[in-house]
Amino acid sequence: MPTFITRIELQSASLKDYQTLEAEMKKVPLKEIRKVGAGKLKTPSPVEFNFNGNFTLLQVTHEAGKAARKTGRAYRFTVIRERKLSMH
Repeated sequence: MPTFITRIELQSASLKDYQTLEAEMKKVPLKEIRKVGAGKLKTPSPVEFNFNGNFTLLQVTHEAGKAARKTGRAYRFTVIRERKLSMH
């Protein structure tokens, strides 16, 4: 099952904007495990989400963009498909 690492950054955003982003990402129909540093969101900063499941890069990209647009802020994001290394 692939894992996708998604990092989203909102430009000129407040803490409330990132809270909106987090709420929108929780609505995403993908199985999602959230990672934000050491704990709860306290300051405006890029947020990272990990998605595990049988999804395509296009599906994850679409959902990340849709959630970021809901904040009303300019945004940029990166989606990486994690690849497991096999030891031979």
